[in-house]
Amino acid sequence: MKKSIYIFFLGAAFGLSSCNENDKNDGRFDSAKTSSGWVQFSDDFCVGVVYEANSQINIPVEMHVPVNKEGTEVYYSITDTNGSSTAIIPERTGSVTITSDDQIGGGATERIMLKDLVLNLTDAGLAQTAEFDVTLTSTSKQEVTVGLSDNTKPVVVHVIVRGFGGASYTYAGSAAASIGFMGPDFTQVLTPVEGNPRQFTTASAWGVQFIPELVGNPAAIRNYPAIITITDQKNSEGKYKVHVEGINDPASPSRYPGGTDSFDTYDACNDVFSIRLRQGVFPTNPFTVDVTYSPVPAE
Repeated sequence: MKKSIYIFFLGAAFGLSSCNENDKNDGRFDSAKTSSGWVQFSDDFCVGVVYEANSQINIPVEMHVPVNKEGTEVYYSITDTNGSSTAIIPERTGSVTITSDDQIGGGATERIMLKDLVLNLTDAGLAQTAEFDVTLTSTSKQEVTVGLSDNTKPVVVHVIVRGFGGASYTYAGSAAASIGFMGPDFTQVLTPVEGNPRQFTTASAWGVQFIPELVGNPAAIRNYPAIITITDQKNSEGKYKVHVEGINDPASPSRYPGGTDSFDTYDACNDVFSIRLRQGVFPTNPFTVDVTYSPVPAE
């Protein structure tokens, strides 16, 4: 009799323990279905890219489930928010297949899988800017939801594609020297190099009046003509790395040495160039000049 009572209490205790374990995943996983879970984007970030024909945009999609044996289709849609992207991305809906091979982490009750949603850009060309939202809409499994009911998981990503197929692009420029001098604001005009959508020329990388204001002599003009190239590499912040090469007269080959590759970037989401110019105008005082080209404020 005592043995039967002991077994009964053990069974009851085990049942309570199991219920408590299920409560830990309340709202996240259906305890009756080991494949229940959700999908989301890795972050609600902006994806900024410079248009290039026949290139790709990769957006990471996460899946959180205990088990994903058969694989899961995750469906998405594309909606323009500024300009039109239909010429460069004709397909407005699609899917990405996530399998157990895509697992990157997790434990016994939750496995995390990661797979890129890939958008293929056509060679139709893009002269200006196209902005659109990519929205996760559904999955192939009823028990795998898009996000969670409390809306804490990102399911929409904003994408900005910058096209530089026009004749020129105008920015608001600023220049600050490492010696403490702040140059006057200026208008920066970047002219695309024919045949290279990522390369531009400028007549003055730091503004025509930078040196005259610095030395107090209106006639002391040193323009700093340069070639600015947006590379196809990005840094850890998702900004493009930029290379700047000064254009020098043979008589003064070291006057404009160019930018600083470890610093110079282009932020495609905000359309901002950040460049650190080296200079040889004052060879005995080799200070640097941080210049920024940002969108001209709307009037």
